[in-house]
Amino acid sequence: MSLAESTAIASIDTASDPHRRQALEIAAFEACMLVRCTGTWDRDAQRGSRKGLARIASGPLAEFSRSSAADRLAELLQAIGRLASVHRYTAGNRHRYEISQVFTEFGTLGLLERTWQQGYVEICGRPHGLRLPHRPRQARHARLLSEAAWRAMLLVCGPTRANAPGLRVADLDTATLLVRAGRTLRMPVRMTTRPGGQLLLVVPGGARSGAAGEGS
Repeated sequence: MSLAESTAIASIDTASDPHRRQALEIAAFEACMLVRCTGTWDRDAQRGSRKGLARIASGPLAEFSRSSAADRLAELLQAIGRLASVHRYTAGNRHRYEISQVFTEFGTLGLLERTWQQGYVEICGRPHGLRLPHRPRQARHARLLSEAAWRAMLLVCGPTRANAPGLRVADLDTATLLVRAGRTLRMPVRMTTRPGGQLLLVVPGGARSGAAGEGS
């Protein structure tokens, strides 16, 4: 791990105020989920190499078709002390559309990688249905992480038309976390595998009401 990555991680780990530290962790996790929900994060990297992550490190951190998602990611990165900027351009021929790219400073990717690993353990580390004592602070933290995950998901992958059949997620790990996060939020979520990724089916209105709670 580079010095820049270690310094970025330490800025969260050593925050003196526990509430401030938790807010930074939630913000970093939501930023991580925004990137993962684009499908870029695990592309190629799942084949046993780091090509996909290296590609992100050398270019934009993420690319969105929704400007609100790009603006949110830049806001979250700045909140955790990282430089971030949004660049927009228009693509397409007959049907023109806007693409928003988010650029950030070196070392941010390492921070988000570690944030993902920590969040995944918090949400998915306990076997579902196992009734173990859960301290109130742990339960609250898991809920905040779950809300952050679904905020990101809905912002990036939300239905583009009325009655859209579910929400599509490119990689299995992200979809699995969202299912477990949904259970934490008591949302009825079901996952099916489809060509090109996973399809998450949620009872209408359940996702938005569950993910609208407090977060970063």
